[in-house]
Amino acid sequence: MKRLLILFIFILAACTREASSRYVSCNLILIPHVASTRAGVPDEGLITDYNLFIFNSLGILEESCYVSARQLKKDHGLVVHNSRLLLDAPYTVLLAANLGFELKISSLEQARSYRYYLAYPDEYSRGIPMAYSGEGVRIGEDGQLELPLERLMARIDLQLDRSALDQDVRIKVTQVRVAGCPSSVLLFSPSKAQTAAQVFPLGFTREGSAVSALNEEITLGHSKTLSLYLLENLQGDLLDNVQADSDKVLTDGLYNQVCSYIEIQADYHSSAWHTQAGGKLVYRFYLGENLNNFDVVRNGLYRITVRLKGNGLSEESWRIDKSALVPGA
Repeated sequence: MKRLLILFIFILAACTREASSRYVSCNLILIPHVASTRAGVPDEGLITDYNLFIFNSLGILEESCYVSARQLKKDHGLVVHNSRLLLDAPYTVLLAANLGFELKISSLEQARSYRYYLAYPDEYSRGIPMAYSGEGVRIGEDGQLELPLERLMARIDLQLDRSALDQDVRIKVTQVRVAGCPSSVLLFSPSKAQTAAQVFPLGFTREGSAVSALNEEITLGHSKTLSLYLLENLQGDLLDNVQADSDKVLTDGLYNQVCSYIEIQADYHSSAWHTQAGGKLVYRFYLGENLNNFDVVRNGLYRITVRLKGNGLSEESWRIDKSALVPGA
């Protein structure tokens, strides 16, 4: 009984301290992370709606709201949310932008485990889905608080380097796709695809004129950049002591299904080989932080240059599929 009384007094004292503090009007300023303003990529600064949740130091939800596109308030081009919070009291603030609907969340545990699903891999016409998660957040005397939003997607800027190809080799890209592309993501916790059911059957795909950048040069042999997007997919370190790109290959069936990789399809022509009608030469490579790792991190910007050398066919592995090639000019 004595222990229960002490606990009750402690909670009452904590509540009293917060209740006696001064409430202040404040502005929560949404700051989207923008990797670049390069042409040909979605507007990474676009915000069309948001869900906001503010929990006090006891984990109690003090404020929640869904703000639609027509309700957005802006100041100098930035989205601003007006609130009223205790001065210098610690809060947990969670915000998710561009989901398109109201989230039904009432606890921190529910928020941390909430999984958001895309209808299709490039579902970002209303803005790339973004989130902010802050613990121990305090409002100062100025009443201003910036919420730096992170894209729930990573962006891959892909280039081809043909400068080391033999002079008789011609490679024209016709399609690029992200395989093992997650179809859902945890909004406020680290996330990965855990089963084949949590990845898109096809993945983020660009083809035809949408991949023309990879067939156009900015300098001799170096193509323009094509941008691809996918949700966070933290698969971790799955290999040991890999020394070369050609050795970054998985044999485990589950990881083959859930790890993300780029697949490039191309028409090929040289003095010795060419792709037969309807067939394609296929290049593949896994994504990750290094040769042993298969993480794709939210808000990450990955710049990848694929360097093709010699006849472009030297590797004998899953990474290059040459089954559509036939000999002769």
